[in-house]
Amino acid sequence: MTLAPDYYFDSVLDIPYETLWQQKIRGLIYDLDNTLAHYDQRQAPAQVVAMLRRLEKMGFRICLLTNNTRTRLKYFDDLGLEGIANAAKPLTCGVRKAMARMGTQPEHTAIIGDQLFSDVWAGKNARITTILVKPMTEKDFMLVRVKRVFERWLLRRYYK
Repeated sequence: MTLAPDYYFDSVLDIPYETLWQQKIRGLIYDLDNTLAHYDQRQAPAQVVAMLRRLEKMGFRICLLTNNTRTRLKYFDDLGLEGIANAAKPLTCGVRKAMARMGTQPEHTAIIGDQLFSDVWAGKNARITTILVKPMTEKDFMLVRVKRVFERWLLRRYYK
């Protein structure tokens, strides 16, 4: 199995969601930290909130999936979205739970996140569409900063 994402964009705001809809993707699983909000922020930027509202109006089902704690996820309750904390990505248990909550099958689901070794790997393991975005900020947890070194090396190889 390759860890190459199916798609790679600078930001969640750059993803062509209309194209995903045409490809029969109906469920979007979003990582939280450094994908929708900086890892140390307690709310998503206004542009991201507006995008999520637009996607809901389009008919997408959305679930947040984070390896972080329920306490961290609770800061984003105002988004009114399904959310799963302590997801243990790259294991697929959280991805499968998110699909169950959204009522989607793997062929109609995409995962969107900023890490190859958790988000993309979990998506590949679950056989769903994988979308990698660049992290919102270089600031991150120590373990994630270490993983980023290997991620950058792999991405250079994939996108030469």
